[in-house]
Amino acid sequence: MNAPIPPETLLANAVALHRTGRLVEAEPLYRTLLERQPGHPDALHLLGVLRSQAGDPAEGASLITDAIARRGNVATYHSNLALALKALGRFAEAEAALRSGFALAPGAGPLVALGGLRRASGRHAEALAAYRTAQIIDPADGAAQEGIAHTTAELDAAGCATGDPKPSDTTLTAYRRAFRLCPAASFTAFNLALTLQKAGDSGAAIPTFQAAAALDPSAPAVLSGLGLSLLSARQADRASTLLARVIRLRPDDAQDRFHLAEAAQAAGEAGRAATAYRDTAALQPTNYTAWENAALLDAREDNGSALAAHARGMMAAARAEHLFWKAPVYIAMHVANDRIGAGRPDAAKQALDHFCQAAAIENRELLPWIDFLRGSLLLRKPGSEEAGRAVLKALVPALPFLRHVTFGDEFDALCRSVPLAELADYRTGFQSEPAVDGVGPLLFAACDNRYLKLFAAPLLLTVDAFCGVGQRMHIHVADPGPDIAEVVAGLRALLRRCRLTVSTERTPPDLDPASRRTLYTCLRLMRAPDVLDLHGRPPLVMIDIDALLPIDPRRLVEAMAPDEEAMLIHRPDSLDCLYNTISNGLIVLRPTASTREVLERTATALLHWMRQRNMAYFLDQIALIQGFADVERRRGPVKILPIEELSRRLGVSDVFLPFFDEKHRAGFTDQLSALTTRIHEETLTDNRSEEERRAALTGLVRRLQAAVLSR
Repeated sequence: MNAPIPPETLLANAVALHRTGRLVEAEPLYRTLLERQPGHPDALHLLGVLRSQAGDPAEGASLITDAIARRGNVATYHSNLALALKALGRFAEAEAALRSGFALAPGAGPLVALGGLRRASGRHAEALAAYRTAQIIDPADGAAQEGIAHTTAELDAAGCATGDPKPSDTTLTAYRRAFRLCPAASFTAFNLALTLQKAGDSGAAIPTFQAAAALDPSAPAVLSGLGLSLLSARQADRASTLLARVIRLRPDDAQDRFHLAEAAQAAGEAGRAATAYRDTAALQPTNYTAWENAALLDAREDNGSALAAHARGMMAAARAEHLFWKAPVYIAMHVANDRIGAGRPDAAKQALDHFCQAAAIENRELLPWIDFLRGSLLLRKPGSEEAGRAVLKALVPALPFLRHVTFGDEFDALCRSVPLAELADYRTGFQSEPAVDGVGPLLFAACDNRYLKLFAAPLLLTVDAFCGVGQRMHIHVADPGPDIAEVVAGLRALLRRCRLTVSTERTPPDLDPASRRTLYTCLRLMRAPDVLDLHGRPPLVMIDIDALLPIDPRRLVEAMAPDEEAMLIHRPDSLDCLYNTISNGLIVLRPTASTREVLERTATALLHWMRQRNMAYFLDQIALIQGFADVERRRGPVKILPIEELSRRLGVSDVFLPFFDEKHRAGFTDQLSALTTRIHEETLTDNRSEEERRAALTGLVRRLQAAVLSR
């Protein structure tokens, strides 16, 4: 028989395997030693470390605690116990363990670990103090300086509230010092390069990424960072080559594929870019931009077979709810518009044909929408207008909103069909409080009783946080509840600057539920003339009630040139111009004769359809589109500023924050209530710049959307 391996040899063999990462082979050796010598402190400690590294910090902490009970004067035991407890989220116990280790062996190391622990628990200011104390003890400790840099960056993010702020000068200096202390460590070079990249300094980031890559040539994150810096520096060829290497090292990362696609597209490698976008979508079916860019490239290269296959893929993703169900329609429209804009209506037709074929196989519910785009394309082709109208007429059973589309003088005839007496009678249903004096444009929203209670408070609070003293706000409420006076009083109690006026009306009791929902979306346009007359016809800012406006409304009007009469989303050249290219989410109107007539004619058309008890969804947008077209036919062009220009003129992003479809999801009401509380707290916070407050509110809404969508 072979003699048993001596305990010291068992331990040495286990440690050798452990150090090389061979945990599965090292573990039985530690356990064999403990069977022979129960309570062996070093074996207990090292097995505890191994179990923590293997993903079981609970057993690891238990084993190391046993080791400390037998030999409590070894500083390393306490430090490794702290790591296990940190992994378990037991931060207070972990900090106590670190303090015990520091008492046994004072030095920079335990303090660096303490800084990491405090960072993990969100105590950034205390973490910074620990790192700085470590640096005093050992000014050459690179880990302490790296900790200072990381913590400073995290404090930047906490102060900015946008999640990805531009690094401060303090953060950049901290990372530069860390790199000087550890020039041979690839991670310090990488962190500095990444920070320079975030700061927008590609010229400095590129050589720093190159230094990191020289130290670790096979690190995908380093090569990816270098590739993106090269792309930012307009060196697309080099970026494409480098990012292709990243994919070979990390083939299952969708973001890497997307970055390669961007670089290949910038380098003029359309085929390679389209393939990379398709690969991105295969790995990440929710990546709308990847689907869209691939389809655009397929169409631009006249690659019909690829476009057809790609259209089928995106429709399958939509059917599986990886995408919004109508996303393939929007992508088809974008592709066709792109080809029309390039002077290739034939290519637009071919692209839509491919989408139609894909829908016939993958998702027949999309067929009417693709056919709608094909009919819209026919309307643009001289000599094919009647054929286009015939296509749209045949689609009415599937797409009821198309019954509201008019051509030529049909809209004028529709408006003239409404007797003046009925118009006057409808206006008497507008019951309002007296107007109040105020400043700036009139902010106007409309809703039913349910949406008043859900959304009015966050909208009003946001406006109140940014507006001037005396800003006027009018809310029109359909079918108010018996507690309307109490609800309005509660809203007014929230306001410090804004002055609120409320009007109400009762809607026809015999509307079917679908028509009633549509009527609620139309009331803002139907009552705009009444609201303007009540308030003396000031500039008008119309906004969805279920949105936020984190900007002074006066700035919206000031952003418009003197001759610009309206500002809204307006895309008359798009294939969906018949129903969805004027958005009512946010509209700014100067009180000119033309815009006044647009509102009056739109309100009359909507009253016509209400009289008919015939109101399909999108009617509000269709009526406004036709109202502008009607006035322009008779008066000449209305000067419209596309709202997409607003951010550029103001130098401000996120001036309009809608809630999209989250309000229909489980948990939204509770999340919105919490958001309203946070917005109220934010509006009471002093010493914040307008941009800081806007960033904070944007972050709150984004987190609400993410929280609800994750349910």
